[in-house]
Amino acid sequence: MSGSRLFVALLLSALIAVVAYHRRSLSRSGALAAMGVGTLVLGCGGVIPGLALLLFFLTSTLLSVYRKADKQQLTQDTVEKGGARDGMQVLANGGVAALCCLLAETCSAPVFCLAAVASLAAANADTWATELGLLSPRPPHHVLTFSPVPAGTSGAVTQTGIWGMLAGAALVGVLALFLPLSPRPLAAFLVAAGGVFGSIADTFVGALWQEQRQCMNCGAMTEQRRHRCGGETLVIAGWVGLGNDGVNLLATALGGTFALLGWLLLRG
Repeated sequence: MSGSRLFVALLLSALIAVVAYHRRSLSRSGALAAMGVGTLVLGCGGVIPGLALLLFFLTSTLLSVYRKADKQQLTQDTVEKGGARDGMQVLANGGVAALCCLLAETCSAPVFCLAAVASLAAANADTWATELGLLSPRPPHHVLTFSPVPAGTSGAVTQTGIWGMLAGAALVGVLALFLPLSPRPLAAFLVAAGGVFGSIADTFVGALWQEQRQCMNCGAMTEQRRHRCGGETLVIAGWVGLGNDGVNLLATALGGTFALLGWLLLRG
């Protein structure tokens, strides 16, 4: 690993993290986590994984502020976290990519960069699906029961969100055309497919196993530990402790694994 490349990666990551912190896109813990993730992705993975990370961060930030007030109004009773991303959110979306890039450097195996970019495609696809899906003119439906559910409910899907998922994955997939792997179209396809797979997995895992809480005061279903009405909430379904960050981490890992296994099977 080149010390100078790692130093440059640290400087660039720090600059972006500081700007994002002052623009309130990242919390303090989020900025510190972003510096670490960015340094490993760019310093160990190189330009293409670094661009994939930057593309995810920029587009997800822009989409999150687009009609932000409308989306906050829709999800104020259901979503736990909002506003600036904290350290856990950053690691949930970028931690797998950082690990894959570190493996690519230490094992001298560029194929791990494919997994890194695919994990970011999954994060991008899921974010686009969420942010655009919230603006759907039609109410979301639960992926398992197909019944209408409040916006922001884990496992909720909309047609607008599905198109957003596909576009978010495809956008990152284009970057894979420039990875040092051949054939490059296969790399791009696997990254995009891994992004879609990871995002779909996120939806189903969220629907099946993410903890579901109910307010003891008003009875509303929510992710919040203390509901907006002031009432305490209790877990009534799902795995205790498995929140949205854990689901996102699993989804990015599955997206990266999908692309990696696909490459090894098709090229092995």
